[in-house]
Amino acid sequence: MKPEDNNTFCYFPFSQLALKTWENGKGATSAAPCCNAIRPDNDDPLNLNNKVVTEKMMPQDIFHSAEMDQLRQDMLNGKRNSACKTCWQTEDTGAKSYRHWSSPPLHDYESFDPHSPKLQTLDLGLGENCNLRCRMCMPVLSNKLRHDYKFFADNNVDTSDLFGWDWKGTKKFDPEKFNNWMQPNSHNEVETFDMNEQWDNILENIHDLKTIKATGGETTLTSGFKQFIDHAIAVGASKNLELQFHTNATKFTDTLIEKMLQFKSINLSLSIDSVDVNYEYIRYPMKFSVLDKSVNNLVEKFAAVNKSITLDLTCVFSAYNAHYLEELLNWWEKTLLLRENVNTAFYIDKMWPADKFTAAKYLGKKQKTEILDILYRIENRNIDKVEVGQIVEYIKENMDIEITDQNRLQMLKEVTAFDLSRGQFYGDFVHPSIVEYLETPIKD
Repeated sequence: MKPEDNNTFCYFPFSQLALKTWENGKGATSAAPCCNAIRPDNDDPLNLNNKVVTEKMMPQDIFHSAEMDQLRQDMLNGKRNSACKTCWQTEDTGAKSYRHWSSPPLHDYESFDPHSPKLQTLDLGLGENCNLRCRMCMPVLSNKLRHDYKFFADNNVDTSDLFGWDWKGTKKFDPEKFNNWMQPNSHNEVETFDMNEQWDNILENIHDLKTIKATGGETTLTSGFKQFIDHAIAVGASKNLELQFHTNATKFTDTLIEKMLQFKSINLSLSIDSVDVNYEYIRYPMKFSVLDKSVNNLVEKFAAVNKSITLDLTCVFSAYNAHYLEELLNWWEKTLLLRENVNTAFYIDKMWPADKFTAAKYLGKKQKTEILDILYRIENRNIDKVEVGQIVEYIKENMDIEITDQNRLQMLKEVTAFDLSRGQFYGDFVHPSIVEYLETPIKD
């Protein structure tokens, strides 16, 4: 059995567990079959979070829980389990969902047995320690963004209704978090990772794993990631492990690459949204030249020892970068696709949450038509492993929604708030068509 349009099967729940949120003093605070199942409207997809915390459930216990057993049974019986609503919603638009791209650990299809599930992959969230202040992110996911959060509060910048940024709301409803983030050193603190007995259990049972997946913050800077790879190498587990992680791709030092070379295989998702100054605007304060050098260093070091590596590029689609997708594709093609030792794919992912003011669906019809033309040009190049169908459908679905001047002003509000905290001006960084939209009132 494999994932098809006419079934509900996915490989992930039969071999994988996602433990994406941890809290200091509590350990793991959520569990899901995969990271894609976790969304604001579905943050407890298995209805297990409370039990995970109160009982300090170990990964094996969660994997073999009644809730996971039911999910697996539903998948084999063709029933849509609500834990996977993210994929069902995507498929209902006619697009391919995350489950279509799922695979067993190490792509070992021959030994995979859906009737004998084994926990062989852990997908871990390792805390919010980061080096960037990306415009589509939030201070709960990148501690460096607390620079902006504190600036907004100190300067009374209106961030009401900006998802994750309403400092007045935080002050009112979560004063402890507000006070923590207002501290001078809050941008260096990590609140969402805890090396407790659950973490010790993961390290003790490392030889049972085939794949470890990880996210940050910036994964390569997190203490959990550093401890895990050092432990895996020390106990000899690395040679049998596939290492998968999300990264902003800016920290591929020689020391890190030498450690990565000791793993059986490396499969990375590179979070890169644009090129040149548009990239630098989105992924502040990184320089595109530094990113380019970091990625090329990684590719060249693996090529030097004749070892292949999988480097998929994932772009977060927004009003900021939508007009520069072809330029990004060209960079990807030159830097990754044409390299002999690199396996790669090019994905464009929707912004999360979908209703952020800078989502491309809130642009005018003129801009959306331009963007759709860009996407069609990319499709017409017929480059293997380039997936833009989901975004094409997204733009088409939102082409004719009513856009009011309130939408324009809300987008301008979000854009200029960050311009204030960084001493920037959007006109120097975004496409002229976006500038036109931001500066042209929409008449009723």
